[in-house]
Amino acid sequence: METPIAGYGWFIKRIDNALAKEANSNLQALNLTMQQNRLLIQLALAETHTLSLKTLEERFGAAQSTVAGLVSRLEKKGLIQALSDPADRRVKLVRLTEEGERLNAISRQKVVESEARLTALLTEEEKEQLLTCLRKVYEAVK
Repeated sequence: METPIAGYGWFIKRIDNALAKEANSNLQALNLTMQQNRLLIQLALAETHTLSLKTLEERFGAAQSTVAGLVSRLEKKGLIQALSDPADRRVKLVRLTEEGERLNAISRQKVVESEARLTALLTEEEKEQLLTCLRKVYEAVK
């Protein structure tokens, strides 16, 4: 058996692959894609669970047509509601529905469970050290 290259990047990539595989599996069970889930998270974090289409475009760094497609698919699933802003009919708003909130809560719980497995062999002190190191590494490469 060939010995793998055991550098930092090798481990980071393998961890990322494992987390992505688990996340995709969890989201598939909820009939969601990563991008759809990301949009639900953005709405769940918003003060009234509502954001303008323009704000979503900026947060996604995506074209209006891309975000509008996401919104359309999630609206068909009953997870969000698209409506006009009463103060300015030209502004399109996107609001999380109760079903969208429910699926978002399930998705977030799955993330918590994944992170618990990720750090299961670490002490509380090691978890804090790991998080500190990961922040520093991220700052160095971003």
